[in-house]
Amino acid sequence: MNFEQTVHYIENSMRFGCRPGLERTAKLLELLGNPHKKINFVHIAGTNGKGSTTAIVSNILKHAGYKVGTYTSPHLYRITERIVINGVHITEDSFVKYANKVIEKMKYMEANNMEVPTQFEMLTAMAFLYFEETKVDVAVIEVGLGGMYDATNVIDAVLSVITSISYDHTDILGNTIELIAAEKAGIIKDKATVILYPQLYQEAENTVEEVSKKKSAKLVKVSAEQSTLIKFDIMGQSFDYTYEDVKLSNLNVPLLGDHQIKNATVAVTAAIELSKLGYDIKQDHIRIGLETVQWPCRLSVVNKEPLIIIDGAHNEDGVNSLKEAFKKYLSDKNIILVIGMLGDKNYSYALQELAPLVKHLVATEPISPRALKAEQMAEMAKKYNDNVEAETDIIKAIEKAKKLADENSVIVVGGSLYLAGSAYEYLTK
Repeated sequence: MNFEQTVHYIENSMRFGCRPGLERTAKLLELLGNPHKKINFVHIAGTNGKGSTTAIVSNILKHAGYKVGTYTSPHLYRITERIVINGVHITEDSFVKYANKVIEKMKYMEANNMEVPTQFEMLTAMAFLYFEETKVDVAVIEVGLGGMYDATNVIDAVLSVITSISYDHTDILGNTIELIAAEKAGIIKDKATVILYPQLYQEAENTVEEVSKKKSAKLVKVSAEQSTLIKFDIMGQSFDYTYEDVKLSNLNVPLLGDHQIKNATVAVTAAIELSKLGYDIKQDHIRIGLETVQWPCRLSVVNKEPLIIIDGAHNEDGVNSLKEAFKKYLSDKNIILVIGMLGDKNYSYALQELAPLVKHLVATEPISPRALKAEQMAEMAKKYNDNVEAETDIIKAIEKAKKLADENSVIVVGGSLYLAGSAYEYLTK
């Protein structure tokens, strides 16, 4: 199979979704020679912010001179984005090579009446095999969903990070913050080091603390007081940082939002703890790792005339962060919101919080069978805003927003990572 055929096979012939249990992934990796047992890992879980944190930690390690594998999900518009070494996506040829190796073992499992892994489990095994055979020094792994039963949790990480914990995927992870936090804390390993983001819910912090004690793990609780915002504009933020005897002044990060300062603080703390574990990470590596990090579609400026920002806010925490960004960065702008969401997300909350703050709203749809119809989104949005239009096609929706824009307008595209990915591809290619 060539690259297109391989991707088509993965996207159309393999089982989606999350199924509890690590047995399938562990068996698949065993058939592949247990590549994950030969790699040093940093493991990152959380409801929001784990992708940004993964990107920052990876970039700091890269600038410290390490060969760094990074595994994230979902991808925005190209599946090769998920598997990266030192910022470079896996090539199409390598993707096909490692996919075929893994698919061969999956077919063996099927032929021998073993439970066949899901698509995500297959891609996880691919990433581990690729990282092992290309001899990365360390791999930074983002959890797909939850933590305890996520396919990535077969690894034994040298350091674990847990970012913001809030309500999401409650049908799978549980309908209380304690149950969700317990799933996230499932990545904590015996006698490991754990970095914890400053939590909104005390119950989440308590749960992580309890699991850490049971595992005899070192828990480092990051506080908001460790960072002080100095200045900000639409292109980035600067802050001072302290942790124990480390003081770093005027750190710059090109990611927007108060939550990104906290994510950066967590990532820097993780880097300092990694240095205690023997990694040669200097302050300059931290500084340049922050300054040069890229994490698209999270309050990303992709165009200046007209000003266009893309954000993949898709749950309540993400919506709240976007709302705060409206007030902090765009209070003097006429905001034109292009929004589309999946039908199983809390779109009513998103519209309630965001629609009253914008001058125009263009309802559209992500490319997904789970998408909420644009007309349905528009009808609900009219409760909160009089200037609402519907346009099913995301590209046409963006062009419609451009026609509505004047010299004081900003177009914000968001509501779903699927939508954000399509918009990003269109606006940057």
